[in-house]
Amino acid sequence: MVAALLRLQHHFDGLLAPDGPESVGSFGWLIPTAQYFIDLRALSALIFMTWPHARQLADMEALAVLVDREAEKRHADFTKSRAEDEASRRRQASHHYSDPAADPAVAGAVLGIAARLLSAPDENETHELMAPIIARAKVQNFSMSYQFRRLNGTSYPLQAILLTSRQDHGAFQRMGQRIESQGLRRIQGANGMPGPYG
Repeated sequence: MVAALLRLQHHFDGLLAPDGPESVGSFGWLIPTAQYFIDLRALSALIFMTWPHARQLADMEALAVLVDREAEKRHADFTKSRAEDEASRRRQASHHYSDPAADPAVAGAVLGIAARLLSAPDENETHELMAPIIARAKVQNFSMSYQFRRLNGTSYPLQAILLTSRQDHGAFQRMGQRIESQGLRRIQGANGMPGPYG
């Protein structure tokens, strides 16, 4: 478990170093490195919100168990908060899912899953991995899922994938064309994390 978390930390340290890359691969497209971290935040919120739908993407069972406990608590806190918010007609608080985990191991486990998703070689494969998460998020709370799927500052490739519902070849082709029209460049293969994340 420690080795997996250290590998993730090494990856992030390399991106954040003064001489780190200005761009990094995300779903097979080059995006600004700063935007990559916003994408991680959006995906982490969706992972917590829809857990255990991304459980099989955890680096190892021990990390998945940690997220099991954290997600169970977050689901319970959100359910309680939702009842109170509906009674007082307040907007439902999304922070139960978007707040980073206080436990570094849990935070690392979820960020590792998000990094694995971002390291997919293209939008087609990513959408296949993301489809169950997107579907569950919409069913669970459509408006809140939209907040995360359209989080301010996220990359265009992430938004295109999270907001595309159709999964036929034509939809994927149009998705790629829309991303390319934003001036983004496709890379050959994944430019994400090395090892199991690449």
